[in-house]
Amino acid sequence: MASHDVLDVLNLPSDNAGVRPTKKQKTGAARPNLKGLAREVQSLGGDNPIAIVPEIATFKKRRFGSRKPAARWHLSPFHNSARSDQSLILRHWRKETADDQSRATSQPQSDGQTPAESATEGAKKPDVTEDSGFAKFNVQVDVPQYSEDQYASNLVNEDWTKDETDYLFELARDFDLRWPLIWDRYDYSPQLPNHIKQEKDADGTDPNVAMIPAPKSRTMEDLKKRYYEVAAKMMAVQKPVQYMTQAEFSLHETMANFNPVSETQRKKFAQDALSRSTDEAREEEQLLIEVRRIVARQQKLNQDRQDLYRRLDFPPTEQDIATFKTSAGLSTLLQNLATADRSKKRKPILDTNGANTPGSAQPSAHPNSTPISESRRESIAASTGGHRDSIGGSERPERPSKKGSQPAAAAAARAQEAY
Repeated sequence: MASHDVLDVLNLPSDNAGVRPTKKQKTGAARPNLKGLAREVQSLGGDNPIAIVPEIATFKKRRFGSRKPAARWHLSPFHNSARSDQSLILRHWRKETADDQSRATSQPQSDGQTPAESATEGAKKPDVTEDSGFAKFNVQVDVPQYSEDQYASNLVNEDWTKDETDYLFELARDFDLRWPLIWDRYDYSPQLPNHIKQEKDADGTDPNVAMIPAPKSRTMEDLKKRYYEVAAKMMAVQKPVQYMTQAEFSLHETMANFNPVSETQRKKFAQDALSRSTDEAREEEQLLIEVRRIVARQQKLNQDRQDLYRRLDFPPTEQDIATFKTSAGLSTLLQNLATADRSKKRKPILDTNGANTPGSAQPSAHPNSTPISESRRESIAASTGGHRDSIGGSERPERPSKKGSQPAAAAAARAQEAY
């Protein structure tokens, strides 16, 4: 809004009071008439019309997916093969297939019944029933079975009777070898033999029998031991050991060598490990690290000791020692020793400050070698005179002065006299 408009509204004179602003002439252009909008609302826009996009009513097209008729459903009987009792027949709603329709049309229809009703009555008949889809999830454990003769010849145990063994295998079959459940439900009470029951009086008392033996308390390891023992023996009876495959033989050895004492100790160790505190776990970890360090140090010491023994032990030879009494023999021996030294990895020699001293006059020796052998080699090298570069490796040592050559010559003379 401009300033003259404000002055005009307040009825105040402006700077150029004589000059009145001219009113805008109305244009003859027709305003767009928006349908569905009131006239008062359109006049609020003034010269600028309201920009409203009119909504065009559109409808979705009708979907025609399939022209086929609706599927028929019928109550179909079924049974469950996983149940021991097969007399139970249940029904569920099942979509009618093309085979059911063809079967229904092929059957003769009774008077006053439609094909759908006759098909439904035919489906209600329990003569042909389908199996439940959940029967495949009933996976049972293969528990060994034995006869009276097999038990008498192979499975007799002084601590276990046949009735108690049968009771154990029945629980193993019912609970699918879940040993915590088997041990929790295990409640065997011994019974009197049949010949003693027949000798009882009508009152149920027998003076010759004092008392029914008390039941024995069985641990989970005892139950496992008996089961694995019987299973291993029956496995060997059905298939001899020499004809078993590698997997079968491994399973047979595992069951036959089951140790209940080791199993009890293993569970005790696991329980102690789970019940330890944070400080105990940290202390155990530090002890394990220290044990590994001690073992590594012992292995390194053993390797160094073996290397030292290998150096001290002279190699057996069938050659005559007379070949080494000459200068040529000594040169050959020195050459062999130098070749053996070059083949081994030598450690760098460190001075007092910890830096390498590659320019030292003495050659780098193996840490396990003795000073006597080095002095002898140097004396032999000084006597030969032509193989000094082979002692010090690839670099040729500096030529000693005349003062240092006299002891070397004297040492070489003494070495030749000794040989």
